[in-house]
Amino acid sequence: MSTRVKPYLPGATAIITVALALLLLPWLGETFFYSKGEPREAIVGMSIVESGNWILPLNYGGDMPFKPPFLGWLIAIFAYIFNGGEVNEYISRLPSALAAFTMVMGGYFWARRERDSRFAILFAFVTITTFEVFRAALACRLDMVLTACMVGAIYLMYHIREHKTRFKGLLYVAVVLLLSCATLTKGPIGSLLPCFIIGVYRLFRHDSFFPTLGKMLTLAILSLILPAWWFYTAYQQGGSHFYDLMMEENFGRLLGTMSYESHENPIWYNFVSLIAGLLPWTVLLIAGCFSLRRVHAMPLKPAGLLCAVAAVIVVVFYSIPESKRAVYLLPAYPFICYGIASILDYRASSGAVRFFAWFMAIIAVIAPLAIAALQIWPQPKLTLCPVPWWGYIVLALPLSAGIAWMMNRHSAPGHLCVIVWALFVAYAAVGMPTVLNPKSDKKLTERLATTPPATVVTLGKTRQYSLNFYMHDALRSVPTVTDAEQYPSGTKMVFGSDADTTGISRTFEVDTLTARSADYRGPLFIATKK
Repeated sequence: MSTRVKPYLPGATAIITVALALLLLPWLGETFFYSKGEPREAIVGMSIVESGNWILPLNYGGDMPFKPPFLGWLIAIFAYIFNGGEVNEYISRLPSALAAFTMVMGGYFWARRERDSRFAILFAFVTITTFEVFRAALACRLDMVLTACMVGAIYLMYHIREHKTRFKGLLYVAVVLLLSCATLTKGPIGSLLPCFIIGVYRLFRHDSFFPTLGKMLTLAILSLILPAWWFYTAYQQGGSHFYDLMMEENFGRLLGTMSYESHENPIWYNFVSLIAGLLPWTVLLIAGCFSLRRVHAMPLKPAGLLCAVAAVIVVVFYSIPESKRAVYLLPAYPFICYGIASILDYRASSGAVRFFAWFMAIIAVIAPLAIAALQIWPQPKLTLCPVPWWGYIVLALPLSAGIAWMMNRHSAPGHLCVIVWALFVAYAAVGMPTVLNPKSDKKLTERLATTPPATVVTLGKTRQYSLNFYMHDALRSVPTVTDAEQYPSGTKMVFGSDADTTGISRTFEVDTLTARSADYRGPLFIATKK
């Protein structure tokens, strides 16, 4: 059993709580939806609110969601509680932000018990300021909610194994609920993978094989009861089409038997994704790996062993299917960040850490000045939104943090955490909306809105999720121009360059809607029925 070897650091919990809240919560609504992934998930919550169907909400006139509805449930609940039943960008991203907040705070308390408060606060800052974790925390996507449930269950199962507690029964109930929520977010892998990780960890800790297998199978089976109820209820509504969709998304993706190509990448893709996703801490991790030759070989402590087992299993598991995406590796990040925080803690005064602090301080000074310069001297080929007055106050945070290190140069790990945190705050509050809002399709709804409202349809199989979200799920799809001709005069039809437009000139007047759609990533055209 691990014990703390350093005294408690007063104020550590308050510091990390306030830092996380300021980093994640104020800026969720500043950036419009700029790709199809976020509005595709947000529309599920919008459909729940508008239709009242919490089991199998349909959108786009009849499309079933590709994943279970837990994220949609959270969006709908938060919309009712905080925004009068209206789903917007802020409400849509709030589940991910709160999931990240909870996961990092859970990791902080777990690491504080296993090590000490100083290490725990380093671990928390490093985790939330890795680019992939931060990006997922500010996005309306399934992956952050899934990761928080999986990682939280792993922490609890570790605690049950390693520490005596009077509340073991309640902890097991919490584990089952977290695994159930993970399964209701993205399928059975949400419960099976954490149980497999803890099972392997227990075997490394010399637990007996069959008792360990029995415990993990029991937890996995119990966690599938609530999802099984949802699956049965949804099947009653959706029938065989729902069943085929769920089987393809959950098992076809894993086995490589999907009916369409889905993010097929070579095995090295995952390692490149990790290098990019761990930025800006990748440099420190690589430097730390080279310094391992100076460390005497010794057995890993239980927490370190868990992190090594979890990180390796997640990366290896998601390297097996042909379908590979950077976000699939998200459950490995907290455990890899444990290693980065260990390097930062163990080699706090090393030349590598101090060099990294100087490097980040220089970036923290240059980046805000560059944004301000682009606002003063705009570039013709670079479309940016204007920075509001309060944005310059936020930009002063990384600038001040960078200058503080240059003037002080004491406690490199502490300065590093503040500098990187300030950079990410500035990115969320100013950088993202300034750069990405011009790429959003939100402005296109002005051309589609008429009084009285006209029918708007999209041609072909391509879905325009951003437009559909900003038009409150009013879009409908038609397979051919002939089908669109059945609608009344004034009907607007949206399509991309790959659509079959045979016969469109007979009854429609065609114009360009945008040179680059957020969903389609190419030109969109608009045709109005004469």
